[in-house]
Amino acid sequence: MNEPEGTATAATTASGGTATAAPGGAGAEQGSRPARRMRRLLPSTPPRLTGPPQLDFPPVKNGLDYLASVVKHLDETESAVTPSDVKYAVLHLQAAVEVLFKTRLLAEHWTLVFTNPGDATRKDLDDATLKSVTPEQAITRLQNIAGVEISEKEAQALKKLTTDRNKLQHFGFTDNARAVEARAGAVLDFLIRFIDTELQPYLEPADQRETELGLRDLREGLGNINSYVRQRMNRIGGELRKLGVENTTVECPACENVTLVLDEAPPVPPNGDGAFATCRFCSSFFELGDLATRWLPPFWNDHGTHVCPWCDVEALGTDVRVRSESEPVYFCFACSRIIKEIAPCDGCGKPMDVSAEGAAPLCRPCEDAREPDPESEYELPYEDPADYGFDEGAKQPAYDSWFPRKGDEA
Repeated sequence: MNEPEGTATAATTASGGTATAAPGGAGAEQGSRPARRMRRLLPSTPPRLTGPPQLDFPPVKNGLDYLASVVKHLDETESAVTPSDVKYAVLHLQAAVEVLFKTRLLAEHWTLVFTNPGDATRKDLDDATLKSVTPEQAITRLQNIAGVEISEKEAQALKKLTTDRNKLQHFGFTDNARAVEARAGAVLDFLIRFIDTELQPYLEPADQRETELGLRDLREGLGNINSYVRQRMNRIGGELRKLGVENTTVECPACENVTLVLDEAPPVPPNGDGAFATCRFCSSFFELGDLATRWLPPFWNDHGTHVCPWCDVEALGTDVRVRSESEPVYFCFACSRIIKEIAPCDGCGKPMDVSAEGAAPLCRPCEDAREPDPESEYELPYEDPADYGFDEGAKQPAYDSWFPRKGDEA
C-alpha cells in the first residue's frame, strides 16, 4: 500500500533500529551524501513509551556518554582525582574510542567493522553477533581507507591507552596514576577533534545540533583538565628555571612531559645506592643506569651512534626532548651532554660532535695519525762572498758615489 505524499516512512537501520525519512517523497532533497550514509547508523529518538525506562544509545550518543564520564572523573574542578577516577576514566575512554572509530568505519562501509570484511554478513551486523575490528585494525583502516589523519604520536597514545585498559580490565594494574591520567587526557583531546572533523559531517542537522550540545559540555570539562595541566606545568617550569636544571631535564617515559630531572632523588628513595631521575609532573622515578636502556633506540647504525663522542659511554640517546632545547637533540645519559649534530669520523667512523661551525671531520687520534712529521726548516748552503769577489771587511761606499751627480764627468 502506497503511503500518502509527505508521510514519513520508517526504514530498518544497520543497528536494528528505525530511521525516519525526510518528508516530501523521493524527489525531495535528502541531504548530503555523508548524511544519507550516516542516517542508517543514527536512528532518531523513538517516541517515549509508558513503562520501564528504555536504553537509547545510538553510536555517537553512546560515545559522547562515555566521554562525559571520562571528563567527570578527570575534572579537577569537580573534586580531587583519585586512582579510582583514573581507572574508570581509562576504561570509559577506551570504550569511547572503540565506539566512535567503528561508527566512522560504518559510515565508510559497513563491512569495515568486521575483523575479516570478506566474511561480513548483514545479519551478523544487525544481530550484533559479529567479530568486530580491533582498535589497532580500526586505526589502520581509518588511515588507509577512510583517509582519517592520525599522527604517529596520536597512534602511540591510542596504543598505550589500549594497553592500560587491558591491564585494568583483565589482570589488575599498578602504575603511576598521574602518568596514566596524562596519557588519557591526550587521547580525550584527540577524540573531541575526531568527532568534530570526522563524525559531524556525516550527521543529519538535528543530530548535529544534539552532538554539538554534548560537545559543548565536553569542551568545558576538557578545558578544566587542560587548564589544570597548564597551571602545573607553568609552576614546574618556574621551579626548573630557578634551579638551573633545564639542560638536564628530559622527557619522562611515563607521562611524556619534559619534566624528568636527571640526578634528582625521588621523594621517598627506594633501597639502593644508585642515582635516580625524578619526574616533577607525575613523580615517576628511574635509575639513571636503567634510564638510558629505556630511552636508547633498539638498533644502531654501522657507526655506532649510541657511543657518546665526549665520554665514550654507550648512553647516547637520539631525538631526545630536553627542556632547554626547542628541537629534539642527541643527549648522553652518562655525561648529560647535549649534542645537536653528529657525524662519523672520516677515518674510523666514530661519532663526532660537529655542532660547532667548522668542526673537523676527523677525530683527534685519526688527525694525529694523518699529520706528517714536521720537517726541519730548509737552509740554503753556505757560500763565501769572497768566491764572488766581495770583501766582507771592505767599507761600504757612500750612497752618493753610487750615482753620478749632474755635471760630473762620465
